Amino acid sequence: MTRSKNVQTELAAKEYELLQKAVKKRKITIKQGLRDAIQQWISTQIAVEDDPLFKIKPVKTHVKTDSSKLDKALYGGKTG
Repeated sequence: MTRSKNVQTELAAKEYELLQKAVKKRKITIKQGLRDAIQQWISTQIAVEDDPLFKIKPVKTHVKTDSSKLDKALYGGKTG
């Protein structure tokens, strides 16, 4: 069973009004909207070196690439 903690805070009337509009638009509860906001905020607080995305080992695809042509592929036209 997952343990959970309750948290409580106060919002200004305008903040609460905007929160209500946002969760109504997404068709979720205020509780879920706050959880989503907290998860998003937490994800911005993780140092890059601790981010699991940057701990993924490179994979050999055996596909040859030429990075000198990358700008042309991305932006078109002449490069340099």
